[in-house]
Amino acid sequence: MRVTPLGTNGYFPSFGRQTISLLLTGGERALLLDAGSGVGRLIEPDVSSLVREVHALDIVLSHYHLDHVIGLSYLTAVWNRGPVRIFAPAFPLVDAEPEETLERLCSPPLLSTPISRFPGPVEVIPVREEEFEAAGLRIRVWRQDHPGGSIGMRVGTDLAYLTDSSADDAVLAEIAGIRLLIHELWFTDEEAARSPAKGHSHVSAVAHLARLAKPRLVVPVHHHPRRTNEEIRRMAAELSVRAGIPAVCAEEGRPLETGD
Repeated sequence: MRVTPLGTNGYFPSFGRQTISLLLTGGERALLLDAGSGVGRLIEPDVSSLVREVHALDIVLSHYHLDHVIGLSYLTAVWNRGPVRIFAPAFPLVDAEPEETLERLCSPPLLSTPISRFPGPVEVIPVREEEFEAAGLRIRVWRQDHPGGSIGMRVGTDLAYLTDSSADDAVLAEIAGIRLLIHELWFTDEEAARSPAKGHSHVSAVAHLARLAKPRLVVPVHHHPRRTNEEIRRMAAELSVRAGIPAVCAEEGRPLETGD
């Protein structure tokens, strides 16, 4: 399984970074984890080459904030290789229902073509249970601490993706034994101490969770858009020191070097 970050920002694009989307390839179907503005990178030659032999796309959404779903409106322009399945969280995993939410996002006057009228077949699959299969991979999900709810994900046996949530030791049982932990890193410790915002993570909390879970590699994502790339590198370095585990900054459009 090859993991290629297409977008690593939260909220809005900045400093050359798009909003959050991760591309997983290696099977008969490609898999996107979240569909932020990074979905637009599917037309870039280096990314397009990764899906050249793939003729179906699965998408798993963590929740419905715009920085995680805006790329769904790009699908008619970036994906013409075959059917799309959107695995969309529903109550009680989040406080929303996917059919109503996605229809509102992808309909006039916000978008000229509703999902139901996209040129290629698109199926929206509500996710209410904690386990399902997408792109031939077993995916386990759980509700996270975030306004309106979001879901954390374990994909297969080796990868966990946790964004838009406070880092929480309670998920240790869900992510134990993984090799790659992709976790949001929104706040520095100083920012977290003075900010009333909840549902996001800071350096020492993510480091503590990583120290307990013991993955081979930690990749921080969902960065604050005001953060420069150099500031992100410094936060990743601090995370690595605190966790005692390598932490790397993802380069959008390039597969992660996971040591496999």
